[in-house]
Formats: sequence, C-alpha cells, structure tokens
Amino acid sequence: MIRGATTADYPSFAELFRELGIDDPTPSAERWSSELAHHTLISERAGDVDGYVTFIALSEVGHVRNLVVAARARGTGVGRDLMKAAADRLRARGIGEWHLNVKVDNTPAIRLYERLGMQVEHRSTVLRVDVARFTELPHAPADALPVSPEEDDDIERTLDLLGGRIAMMRGKPGHVLVQLRDPSTFAAVGFAAFDPSLPGAMPFRVARAELAGTMLAELAKHTTNPRIQLVIEDDRATTDLLLRIGGEVRLELLHYRGALPD
Repeated sequence: MIRGATTADYPSFAELFRELGIDDPTPSAERWSSELAHHTLISERAGDVDGYVTFIALSEVGHVRNLVVAARARGTGVGRDLMKAAADRLRARGIGEWHLNVKVDNTPAIRLYERLGMQVEHRSTVLRVDVARFTELPHAPADALPVSPEEDDDIERTLDLLGGRIAMMRGKPGHVLVQLRDPSTFAAVGFAAFDPSLPGAMPFRVARAELAGTMLAELAKHTTNPRIQLVIEDDRATTDLLLRIGGEVRLELLHYRGALPD
C-alpha cells in the first residue's frame, strides 16, 4: 500500500534515511513534521514500512529528493510503485517533468529511473573544502548580496537553475541565500543556498570558476566550522579549482530528468 506520510512515521523514516549512506545528518522529528512529511509517500506492507519517496513540485517541474527502499524489500517493485505514485501526484498538479540526483554507483536505482524514461542531464560532485584554504582561490570582483523573492526568476534564468528552486531553499529553516552580482552590469553571476548547520551549500553556482573564492568568502561568515561541503553541479572548472586546494570528493552524482511516465 502506498499512502501519505504522517508525523507518526518519523521512526521508520529516520531508520530508512540512514540507508542513503550520505554525510547529511538525519533530519530531526521537528523538521520531518514541519517540512518533509507532507512531501513524502510511504510504502507499507502488513503494517511494516518498507520504503518512502520524498518529492516536491517546483514552479514547472517535479524534484525527487530521496527514494529509499528497505534492504529486505529491494527487488520487489517497491521503488517502482513509489515513483509511479509520486508521478501521479505531480501530474495531478499540472507537472509534466521531473528531476532527481542519484549516486553514480547506485546501479539498481539508475536502472529503475531509466526504465521510467529518465535520462542523464549532467554530473555533480559533492566536495568538502577547508575554510583556511579559501585564501588560495581567486576572488573575482562581485557584490555579495541577500536574495529577495522578486529576484528569484532572474537568478534562476541567468544561472540555469530550475524554476522555483530558490523559493524551495528559502523555505528551509536556517538556510542563508547569497547571490553574487557583477559590479558593472549587475548581472547575476553566482548563487548559493547555505545551511550553517551542516555546514554546506546546495546548490553552489558561479558563472566563472574565479568567482568561487568570492562566494566562499561570503559563506564562511556564516559558520565557525573549519570545513564546508559544496554540491557543484555540471561545472568541471570550479570542481577542478577546488580540488587543487585540497577539496575532498565525498560523492559523485548523476542528475536525471525526464517526462513523467504514463
């Protein structure tokens, strides 16, 4: 049975979240109740929760945050059923396309997504970088500014971010949104959604690699942690620059997109 999640599902969610094998801490019960549960579908068989999918409708597309199936239920169709149920709900909201990220070595999940008609759009790298080494980076001139809602569309179009993504990040408690603007043209040249509790930024987007130091210097003001984690999407030049100052690769991801299946 596929059903909507409730606050009472938190223990099962927390247990399954660890199956993701990522560095992110397990979301708190408070965050589950206030932010995640109403975007989550649960697979339950004979009273036993064996999987979940968390997804959100952005302005024009759907984004699948996480799909998790308990080890005991893998290969039984739970993942497929959860994804199709999520697709049905997105379609009911007028959405026709969805996106997600998956680890490059998660072969069963990749096989499922491709069977659902999704295709790879780009590769992303999750890096952890020492704050003390930010001074070794170039700091191209740019104005670091907060982001107001009326600027979302301009930033998303200019930096090729999914429409509605900035608004989604704004809704996350404690997140700091930072933009970079060219001092001459005032064009958007960078954006980061920074979570000081991790600490980390997703997305971390700069128009040119030499702006990475400028953005990181601003993010460093919001944490005392000696390291910051970054999700670099489809940007080999910035990834290579951060690797040269000792950035540690934590994950390699594939970004998939596709039309919702029938």
